[in-house]
Amino acid sequence: MLAPQIDFSDREERIEFIQERFHCKAPSCGGCGSCNLPDGVPALEYFADYIDGKVEFVKLAAKIWE
Repeated sequence: MLAPQIDFSDREERIEFIQERFHCKAPSCGGCGSCNLPDGVPALEYFADYIDGKVEFVKLAAKIWE
């Protein structure tokens, strides 16, 4: 699933996307990286600006893999 663009989604859709995309699969981890966000910050907190419609998902996600 692609991240909903801010201009074409509402806050609830963006929250649902983040919760689905970064859902921890422990204890059967396959190395998805969901729990390896910078500084151990929860996904909803890390992507708060995206959820609030301030910054597109791709800009924040790119920082994870820098």
